[in-house]
Amino acid sequence: MRLRLQTKIFLLIFLVVLFSLMIAGYFITDYVSVEIESQISQLALDLARAVAEIPDIKNNVGKKDGHLIINPIAEEIRKKSKAEFIVVIDMESIRYSHPVAERIGQKFVGGDEREVFTGKEYVSRSVGTLGPSLRAFVPIYRDKRQVGAVSVGVLSNDVQKSIDFVQKKIKRALIWGLAIGFIGAVLLARNVKKAMFGLEPIEIATLVEEKQAILSSIREGIIAINKQGIITVMNDGAKKLLGLKEDVIGRPVVDIVPNTRLPEILATGKAEFDQDQLLHENRVLTNRVPIVLNNQVMGAVASFRDMTEIQKLAEELTGVKKYVDALRAQSHEFKNNIHTIAGLLQLGQYEKAIDFIMNTSEKQQDKIDILVKKVKDSLIGGLLIGKLALANELGIEFILDEESSLEHVSSKSSCIQLITVIGNLIDNAFDAVKNLEDSRRRVRVLIRDDEEKLYIEVEDWGKGIAGEINDKIYQQGFTTKGEENKGIGLTLVKHFVEEKDGNISWYNKSTGGVVFQIAIPKGRITG
Repeated sequence: MRLRLQTKIFLLIFLVVLFSLMIAGYFITDYVSVEIESQISQLALDLARAVAEIPDIKNNVGKKDGHLIINPIAEEIRKKSKAEFIVVIDMESIRYSHPVAERIGQKFVGGDEREVFTGKEYVSRSVGTLGPSLRAFVPIYRDKRQVGAVSVGVLSNDVQKSIDFVQKKIKRALIWGLAIGFIGAVLLARNVKKAMFGLEPIEIATLVEEKQAILSSIREGIIAINKQGIITVMNDGAKKLLGLKEDVIGRPVVDIVPNTRLPEILATGKAEFDQDQLLHENRVLTNRVPIVLNNQVMGAVASFRDMTEIQKLAEELTGVKKYVDALRAQSHEFKNNIHTIAGLLQLGQYEKAIDFIMNTSEKQQDKIDILVKKVKDSLIGGLLIGKLALANELGIEFILDEESSLEHVSSKSSCIQLITVIGNLIDNAFDAVKNLEDSRRRVRVLIRDDEEKLYIEVEDWGKGIAGEINDKIYQQGFTTKGEENKGIGLTLVKHFVEEKDGNISWYNKSTGGVVFQIAIPKGRITG
């Protein structure tokens, strides 16, 4: 049966406390026992010294009827000091005092008094007439000559009672300590379990493995830092974008990414989304989010992806959308023409129907022929044909500048990107004029190339760009259309042009409207 983490922590702490208290209790009890016995021995020895210095005892020991003076004094002291006995003996071991009067005049019992007759002071254990006792011996001198000795005794049972009394208090304290340790172990185990969100070690290990697998499988770069700005997580995607091979966990993030804004996220606690950033010569799109625990910022995490990949995907999707819009516009115009022809036929106006068919066909074909002749790249030509159809549907005059001339773009990826650039500029021009009077509903497009550069120019006759938004038109998410998921067109255009080492500029015309101009080195889009 596998024990839960909380149970393991409780048992570990409780057993540590239990064994610690047992070991401490053993040594404390042993030390206290020795210390109590030592103190009692010292007290007995001090008392014996004091008795040995009493003049009446010194002057009468060894004399006939000396016990009549010595015993009353010894008994009075014994009763006050609570000693078990105070026995005064002469050099022949004859007692001159004893708690039991009948034993006065008899030999001292125990056999441990011999050394005191050599002038030594000591404490010994022996069995006397009153039972086992702890006895202190001190010699008695008269005129610098030893005439006897004093023995002060405490019964061993009394000593043990004192030791037992103290040991009971120690054991009681140890039991209280064990109870407190038990409660502390329970509380700590619960707190640790709570701090780990109730997870077991195997679950935590699984989560760690899953996290590593997820981080490794994510193509986006991910960097996480703690509140000190130290890197705690960096996946393979981040290392690839940063050009790193060694492990940088534990290092300050500013040392690895000098232009990082993660420290600002730690300071403000505010997230940042879809931010453009230059990362080790790679332009990336970055999201930065604070890590908040109990309303405190404990760290921050940044995720970022190579802008080139995002741009390619957006460009491909945009290109597809342009084709769909073109087909929709052509379909709508075709239906209108079919309805007109059907009406003329129903009215019997056969000649007018034929003339309408011929005029419409020739007019549309003339425009298409001009586009095909001037723009030889089929993808870009298809885009312009689609925009021509959309312009007809919106009632906008679509003008392809006579100076337009474009050869094939050999790079498919660059061609798709050019479709995005041209398509976005034309769409913006359409949006600028579609709600104006007929005389201003005009859009002109110039696309030409020479040996060195490709030039794109889109002109509209709208109201122009207001001065207060001059610095915002290239910002991602900025739009004047008031719609969600807008404001990325000009951002993509600018990124593509800069990526190809080109230039983009614009100006407001004095008569109203805007002209966007782009120049891109030819070698950057044909390779």
